[in-house]
Amino acid sequence: MHTLSPDEPTTTPATIRRRPRRRALAAILAGVTAVALVSVGQLAAPASAVGIFDPDAVPAVVSDSDVNSVELGVTFSSSVAGAVSGIRFYKGPRNTGTHVGSLWSADGTLIERATFVDETASGWQTVAFDAPVAITAGTDYTASYLSPNGRYSADEGAFAQPVTSGAITVPASGGVYAYGAGDFPTQSYLDSNYYVDVLFTPEGGQAPNEGTDPVPVPTPTPTVPAPEPSVPPVPTDGTTLDLPRIPWEGGSAYYAGFEKPAAAGWSDPSFFPIATSYNNLLSTTDADYDRALGLNTYWEMWEGVPYSTFEDNGMYWVGNQLNSTFDDNSVNWVGDFLDDEVDGRFDSATGFARLQSMVDDYGDDGRFKYANFTHMVIDTDTPAAVSERYVNEYTDVVSIDRYFYTIPYCDWAPYRDVFLTEVDQSNCRTASTYGKAMNSLRIRDAADGQLQPLWNFVELYNGGGTQERVAEPPITGGQLQGAVMSSIINEARGIVYFNQSMNGSCISGGIIRAVQKNPNHCGAAQVAAMGEVNNRIHDVAPVLNTQSYEFDLGPGIDGMVKAYDGYAYIFAMVDGSSSPGARTVALPTGVGGSEVEVLWENRTLPTSGGAFTDSFDAEYSYHVYRVKI
Repeated sequence: MHTLSPDEPTTTPATIRRRPRRRALAAILAGVTAVALVSVGQLAAPASAVGIFDPDAVPAVVSDSDVNSVELGVTFSSSVAGAVSGIRFYKGPRNTGTHVGSLWSADGTLIERATFVDETASGWQTVAFDAPVAITAGTDYTASYLSPNGRYSADEGAFAQPVTSGAITVPASGGVYAYGAGDFPTQSYLDSNYYVDVLFTPEGGQAPNEGTDPVPVPTPTPTVPAPEPSVPPVPTDGTTLDLPRIPWEGGSAYYAGFEKPAAAGWSDPSFFPIATSYNNLLSTTDADYDRALGLNTYWEMWEGVPYSTFEDNGMYWVGNQLNSTFDDNSVNWVGDFLDDEVDGRFDSATGFARLQSMVDDYGDDGRFKYANFTHMVIDTDTPAAVSERYVNEYTDVVSIDRYFYTIPYCDWAPYRDVFLTEVDQSNCRTASTYGKAMNSLRIRDAADGQLQPLWNFVELYNGGGTQERVAEPPITGGQLQGAVMSSIINEARGIVYFNQSMNGSCISGGIIRAVQKNPNHCGAAQVAAMGEVNNRIHDVAPVLNTQSYEFDLGPGIDGMVKAYDGYAYIFAMVDGSSSPGARTVALPTGVGGSEVEVLWENRTLPTSGGAFTDSFDAEYSYHVYRVKI
């Protein structure tokens, strides 16, 4: 893999840009406090009641993608005797069904239980017990609630250390859960906080040590997913590899710094953005079709599309305010689109001013700022200072488009390589160049010492404009999948499909909808291939949203190494400079499995001497391996 080599191993995200994130984290820090509780939901708590969380605390992950019935709780003790008069929990808009609050002793004895009634659509919900329950100082108890349909709130890492709020202390790993219908919760997952609280009144009505102790910043928790047939769940053991890390922006946790995408679930590690351009979303039928293809995000479409179409179908919009149905409360409007290809349409002074004007117009609206650029920001003809300013000064998410498979550039005579990462003409029209483009963009992005998510465009059929000749035949399904996977291997955090074909033998203003209406359309094979690779990405999204390791897999291999839930994951392709065929893939030290599972291919390979061998039949072939650490 083409990567930036850090001076020192990096195990935490690089600095993340933009002040809105710092403000969001400050708000999260303020959420765990010892304050008097006020009227919340259905109940006005006793004036002297205290709890763990501020009444205005909001989780970073409001709605987890898990849809299983689960009991979620918090283990706590009090330094003074007193009484628990009720339970409260934070409810996201998708946390539906009847919720029941419970108080348990340390041995799992149910002490009291009550059903929440008259709930609000979202926010803190409170229920009172029929009578306050006396608790003993220095004794552990668990408060919990049943989330029958999942979609609960959850923040990873909040309870990595004990948290004390007034008289109440939550131990490390004090967030607990149990799948089922109301069982005693005892399991913990990555020190997660599920935002369950108690209404506690100390004896005498006064809590000691008023104020807030410093607490860890909560970050999004990975989903504990229901089993997926293509990639079965694996046990959690926290194992990592003893290797240096590749610098990153934080994966899905990056979006916790932006109000709207965080509320929409983008900070969940099971989420990976896969977008399409120029693809109108007019109905639930359209949404269902796109969802089956693994699409979840849209950029550029007809201005008459109502916001409800996104919200009702769990889809996301990155763009401007299409119409009056979009407003400040439109959570699924997650990003503001600044402009497309400014670097290629204007001189630099005009381009800078245009982007700044867009940033100013949007303001700090809780959404990330996104722009797409041409290849000019990653070539050596444009002054570095200009490219670096384009990439770094205005955006929170950035992408480029360069359609190597289908534009004339690779056939130029004489050919001139202009890219930061070398693209030789002999392998220009290969999947590997899409990864090289990502590597070049990361070089530009890293120039200011701050990293942001990088997305890459891939043509769904061809990439030529109305005045630009395209290569024939168009991109094949295998090439499309290889271009996507090469981008991912080189640290792309999102994929955008160019959904138009403006010349050549298959002209279409929207290929996806055309294939939806006519399964025999000339772009059908490419759309099917897109759907397959997209859904594979979603299968391993929790893996992709971890930080990669720096490791050389062997000659002729472009690859990425990650570790997740006790397994090493190896993403591998040929590197573009050599012919397809057999490759010997080295295993990192500490990876001791006797065989390697090849995901989605229903086969395994034996390991020998710290390596294994596999075949790559084409330049765009890819394999994803999983092996026990």
